[in-house]
Amino acid sequence: MKIWQLNDFNIQNLKNIDIDSPKILSDDEVLVEMKAASLNFRDLIMIDGGYGETGGKPPFIPISDGSGIVIEVGKKIKKFKKGDIVIPPFFKGWDSGNIKENTILLSLGGKIDGVMQEYIVFEEKNIVHAPKNWNCLEAATLPCAALTAWRTIVTEGKVNRNSIVLVQGLGGVSIFAIQIAKLFNAKVVATTSSEERMVIAKEIGADFVINYNEDKDWWKKVQEVTNRKGVDIVVEVGGSKTLQQSIKCSRVGAVIGIIGVLSGGMADLPIGRVIYKASRLIGITCGNKEELESMIGKFNTSEVKPIIDSTFKFEDLPNALLYMQKGTHLGKIIIDFDLE
Repeated sequence: MKIWQLNDFNIQNLKNIDIDSPKILSDDEVLVEMKAASLNFRDLIMIDGGYGETGGKPPFIPISDGSGIVIEVGKKIKKFKKGDIVIPPFFKGWDSGNIKENTILLSLGGKIDGVMQEYIVFEEKNIVHAPKNWNCLEAATLPCAALTAWRTIVTEGKVNRNSIVLVQGLGGVSIFAIQIAKLFNAKVVATTSSEERMVIAKEIGADFVINYNEDKDWWKKVQEVTNRKGVDIVVEVGGSKTLQQSIKCSRVGAVIGIIGVLSGGMADLPIGRVIYKASRLIGITCGNKEELESMIGKFNTSEVKPIIDSTFKFEDLPNALLYMQKGTHLGKIIIDFDLE
């Protein structure tokens, strides 16, 4: 079978090679033919060695998010059958509860080989069913970005129809955050960079959209559109240049999910304001299998589908990564293993 292997850090050291296909060796295992993968900026960091000791040491198979079709099951398998579309969770072994000390070492696409391989053997406990009526390309988008948004908004934020959610930009996590918040009938305030993207944000479901290039102090606009109540939940992906504004436009007791560092990793923290507002700043590192299944269950009750920016062939993984590196995409970048 074909796999992509990172022999040393840097995209140029990715090699497409052939190895023997795996076989089921235990009655509680499932053989999956992988059909699709989706990319996250985290994959670029892993390939560049940016996670240090917590990342993988080459050689390893990259990319965390994928989906495939069950083609063989062990004798003890009860939850899955041939033909099922399945997804491996981002973390192998984080089944429920809060993240633990060594959980970070269990993510796919590093210390544990990722999904860029034609066949993978999984234990039954390490896969979940894809949403109903979703194909493999769609299902491959869920393990990282969507679940990060879910844990922020649902697990930590306890979203409900009275909630107001602030979403920054239109990256993968932020797009899913808008979609998830609207599944709970919450109000969504989104920030983005242009008039064109403002239109897209509204099409996705945002109730109010702010152009942060026009409104530099956009926190004031957020306060205005929320009648000075502030927001209940913040999907904080910006980092150093957005955190203070997120705190300013949040209500007392708001949950601020710290997810990304797009504008820098070091921020001045207004400690007095945080104390006064009893702000809950929570670092979000994706989510667990139980949350993934709950999210999929919610998607099964809706018409929501992921937004896909572009699709590349299996052989074009390096080009897909270089395209993501430009940062011009809107929606998920997909690798279609069947695309000729």
